[in-house]
Amino acid sequence: MYKELTYETPDGYTVFTSQYLKNKGTCCKSACLHCPYGFTLKKHGLQFKEVSLEDASLIETILSESGQSNGIEWKTFLPDNIRLIFIKDTVCGFFLKNHIQIKHIYLKPHFQDQDLSKEMVEAYFF
Repeated sequence: MYKELTYETPDGYTVFTSQYLKNKGTCCKSACLHCPYGFTLKKHGLQFKEVSLEDASLIETILSESGQSNGIEWKTFLPDNIRLIFIKDTVCGFFLKNHIQIKHIYLKPHFQDQDLSKEMVEAYFF
């Protein structure tokens, strides 16, 4: 399976994917958005934002692009139980939670190879 090495943002910037950075073999400690070595996560952490009605199309896009939808009805969750996940002010996905744990995490494709597990996200959130 071929994995992209770079992609272009809507602003025209070229971004290296985690596959590109893995191919380099070592971390450059530049806090790359898709750092597969954990440096960016350690330096910047994760940020979260409550979902509003304006975010519905973004949630649908993430589900569609991620291939992780599995028939999930995210709209059945109360808005305060859905959070967008950010790395360096960039949306990387969202999660569904209850009052004590994350139930599901959905990541954009370029962020799926960065070890952002439910446990990792929970450690930053709770």
